[in-house]
Amino acid sequence: MNSENNSSTSLFLMELIITIFFFSLASAVSIRLFVSAHTLAKSSTALSNATVWAQSLSEAFYGCKGDVSKIAELFPNSYEAQDTIMLFFDDYWNILPDSHANASYEALLVTKKADAATVYADVPDYGTNHKGKAITGNIAIIDIRDMKEIPSNIPADDKSVIIGYSVDTLID
Repeated sequence: MNSENNSSTSLFLMELIITIFFFSLASAVSIRLFVSAHTLAKSSTALSNATVWAQSLSEAFYGCKGDVSKIAELFPNSYEAQDTIMLFFDDYWNILPDSHANASYEALLVTKKADAATVYADVPDYGTNHKGKAITGNIAIIDIRDMKEIPSNIPADDKSVIIGYSVDTLID
C-alpha cells in the first residue's frame, strides 16, 4: 500500500511541475507582449505629437510667408538662430521655456531663400512663369534623448528623426 501511495504522490507532483512549467512559459510570453505593446504605444504617442508640432510649424511657415522672426513670435519659447527656429520638448511634449538641458525632443525649422524658378523647376509648365524669390523650409522633429550634442541642423541619419518634410512659399 505504501508503494501505491508513493506512485500517486509522484504522479501528482509531476502534473504539478508540468502545470507550473506551462504557466511560467505563458507568463513569460505575456510579459514580453505587454512590454512590446508599451514600447509601441510610446512610439505611437511620439509620432502623433511630432506630427502635430510639425503641422503647427508648417502652418506658421505658410501663414508668415517664411519669415523666421514672425514665426518665432508665434512660438514665444522658441530659439531663433539665423534662418532656423528650434523648439525643445520634455518627455510629455511640453515646451521647455528655459533651457534645453532636459529636452527629449527637438523641433527644427531650417529656411533658405532661393530663386522661385529653381525651387519650382520640377513643376510642369502650364503657361505660368515663376519669377522672384521663394523660401524653402525643412521641418524635422528629432528624438534627442540619446544624443550627446543638440543638433542645430537636421541630422543625416533617419534613426533620430521622427518626422520630417519640406515646405516652400513664394515671397515676391
